[in-house]
Amino acid sequence: MKQLSKLIFVFLIFPTAFLMNCSKKKVENFPAPKSIFFVGDTVGIQYYLTEEPDSEKGEVLLVSDNVKVVGSIQIEKGQSNYKTYQIQCPERIKAKCKSEFVYVRADDIADESILSANYYTTSQLNKYILLTPDGYNNAILTQKIIKEPKKITETINLNNFNLFNFLLQTSGMNSDDKTLKVEEIYLLSKYTGDPALDDSYIKAILKKYPFTKDRLESGKFSAFSASEEFISSITEQRNFILNSFIAGFPLRSPSFKGLVGQFNKLKSFPYMTEKLFEYFSKEGLYVTSGSEYQYLVNANSGIDALTKLKKVEPTLDPSKTIGLVSLQNQSETNYQIKIETLDISGNVLKEDIQSILSITAEESGNSMGFKIKTDKSELILSPLETTPNLLIAGQGFREFLKTIPNDHKEIIKNNDYKKAIMLIALKFGEGGFDDQLGKMQYRLSAQNRYWIMLDIFRFNPIVKRTTDYSGTLDTSFSENDLCYNITKWRQPKGELYVTGVESSCYSDSDESPEPTESMCFSEGSSGFFQIEFLPSDLRSDKPNVNFLYNDTGVCQVIHHIMQ
Repeated sequence: MKQLSKLIFVFLIFPTAFLMNCSKKKVENFPAPKSIFFVGDTVGIQYYLTEEPDSEKGEVLLVSDNVKVVGSIQIEKGQSNYKTYQIQCPERIKAKCKSEFVYVRADDIADESILSANYYTTSQLNKYILLTPDGYNNAILTQKIIKEPKKITETINLNNFNLFNFLLQTSGMNSDDKTLKVEEIYLLSKYTGDPALDDSYIKAILKKYPFTKDRLESGKFSAFSASEEFISSITEQRNFILNSFIAGFPLRSPSFKGLVGQFNKLKSFPYMTEKLFEYFSKEGLYVTSGSEYQYLVNANSGIDALTKLKKVEPTLDPSKTIGLVSLQNQSETNYQIKIETLDISGNVLKEDIQSILSITAEESGNSMGFKIKTDKSELILSPLETTPNLLIAGQGFREFLKTIPNDHKEIIKNNDYKKAIMLIALKFGEGGFDDQLGKMQYRLSAQNRYWIMLDIFRFNPIVKRTTDYSGTLDTSFSENDLCYNITKWRQPKGELYVTGVESSCYSDSDESPEPTESMCFSEGSSGFFQIEFLPSDLRSDKPNVNFLYNDTGVCQVIHHIMQ
């Protein structure tokens, strides 16, 4: 009887063990092989010799291998779900392949959904993308138009704005070069073929993109076009970038002298100096030389111009010639300056329109003046006062900072959470405008801002407080094949601790790992928060703030909850 019991026991154990280790496999064969598009200057993608999670590693696949992805394999083991792509073994490594296939883990390759992301992390920018043959060819051409337009010999139709935007963000260009690229592609996409609109900027762009030289009878390009959807999307992006660039321009230097230098670097950027002048001269009052006008005023009307001028010049000499100045353009090209001569009552006596050849900035007193070369004259504009849109520059920005409360808790209490982070960064952080990023970038360091960093963390809407310095944090996330479940936090004696469970996302074990507690940062340590936002967000009640915090293990939750 005892022997029979042992047999029954063994029989019961065996199928249980079998069920625990069994797995389900789902194979999808692609109708046509897909390709892997290598993003940026990547060294190669890791491949494995079998589809199993514990497979032996091979070396790396290179872009020159021209890999063909023939299908995907999804394996379910217990609570884990593991996916890999099946690739025909390239000729270069055939001697090392165990079969006619090698495998790449799905976590190492992005699908086309990444192209629609609003923000790309560093790891995403280094991804490889799985694309259909048409999508792959489109990506190659789109990358060429961004990086090497003079090498293009094919006919191009831009019809995937998400692809263009992703490849632009991963191009390695600095912020200003990206802005320039968007402007150039925008102008090419909107090009009508009317030679009357081919000013010096347009001619320079056409020379930069030689595939535009072949034309149809209408004057439009025969080898380049863009879909209506693409034009709509790039127009929206271009307007957003342009507005952000212009709004943030005064922050590019703490002095007007530096700002003048920044302005004059943009002379080859299509219409940027014209747009900046138009923005900065709004409501401007200028003493002029080089023309018949003694004063030029940017105002809504002649009467408004006289009213503004008399506030600054109460004893205005009626013999002085006053001009009401504005800019105009033809289909966003061929910028002109329009000057209307006013009488002493603000009535328009005559109108003069001059084509702008160039605009340069000059330091003028404690502000910024301009020199405008036209087809008729050279106007020198010296401001009587700093215009409103330049007040944020230099001293104006320092005055803005003075309006931010000195108590960070008051800032958190009285503002939207993201706006509070932005204002705290401005008031207590180290940094400023980064012209490579085109953003404001600040750091809060635990060496001297620990308590501010702690309050940013503990007043996050996801963080719950059971006491002032401890509470729960019920959230989960994954990072690099590891899954995290966070449960609580505490802060004793100037040290922030977080507790949670870390486990492999692909583990088939039924055992639950024990929670671990980690110290994330402490007073006087080297930990820091990095906070980024666009200059145009300075006036926003709900700014788009990018928060960065680098750590390991459960402490990565700090970065996770701030997104």
